[in-house]
Amino acid sequence: MSELDNLSVNIYRDGFVESSHEVSVYSSTKKSNDYFFPRSAVKPMQVMPLLIEASFQNVEFNLKEIALFASSHSGQSLHTEFLESVANKFEISIENLACGPQRPFHEETADSIIRQGNNFTELHNNCSGKHLSMLIFSKILGVEQNEYCQLTHKTQEIIKNYFIEIFDTNDIGFGIDGCGLPAIKLKVSNFLKSIQIMQDSGSSEVWNKVFSAYMKYPTIIGGENRTDTNIIINSKRSLMAKSGAEGVLFASDNNESLVFNCKDGSKRGVDLAATFYLHKIGWISKEAYKYIESTLIFNKQNIRAVEIEVV
Repeated sequence: MSELDNLSVNIYRDGFVESSHEVSVYSSTKKSNDYFFPRSAVKPMQVMPLLIEASFQNVEFNLKEIALFASSHSGQSLHTEFLESVANKFEISIENLACGPQRPFHEETADSIIRQGNNFTELHNNCSGKHLSMLIFSKILGVEQNEYCQLTHKTQEIIKNYFIEIFDTNDIGFGIDGCGLPAIKLKVSNFLKSIQIMQDSGSSEVWNKVFSAYMKYPTIIGGENRTDTNIIINSKRSLMAKSGAEGVLFASDNNESLVFNCKDGSKRGVDLAATFYLHKIGWISKEAYKYIESTLIFNKQNIRAVEIEVV
């Protein structure tokens, strides 16, 4: 693929278009001047400065830990228990996580917590792995862990400078993400070119570890039936995928990279468009798309209520 494509996701009820989502598809092979907030889709790049600094100080992380640091997990027990074990390993207090409590994305887990009369915690927050990595980063650097979410904190200064390097631009801005950390804004083209820049740089070995972590631990990256997880599981090649809030999804085979951006911020829109398109170009099997479709077309009585078209 070399051209930018625009996809329309149409939801039909009784033969009438009830709703429609417009999704832009960007490729690393074609330049675009559009800006976006990648949100959590930037996590594979965001973890890189920690891993580079750790390598200088002979601190080693295994692939599962790297996957956790670059995840937006569903808050299942496999995530929260692993988070606690990693925090204990590096002597980090869970109480210092600044991401705040969150209802787990995994509905069965959330319902179980409510039935047991328990509260949602920071461990259930989908960004808690990233926040844990920031605390570990602070410890490795020997700086205060307080206010690690602030753009002026040492960890964020290092990450910002690294972003300028791999995105090959000073034309970036920062908002505040849902979890409290800085959220970068930049041109989609600069975001996509970073994969090649990292592979051509002295940190290529570190990047390949991140790529391998995504491939080996897709359920840590997301969770049960999460779209980025399902894309990786159903891939027909070496492939990573990462979703971001407000209708963003990033996918790369380490050669060509793609960004899908739903203009109305719809997760449903971007998930359908991305899985449809990735199957169309032969990157994944159709199972990832069919799963999302099946959750939408049948109502609570298991009657087919809507039809979906991606064009």
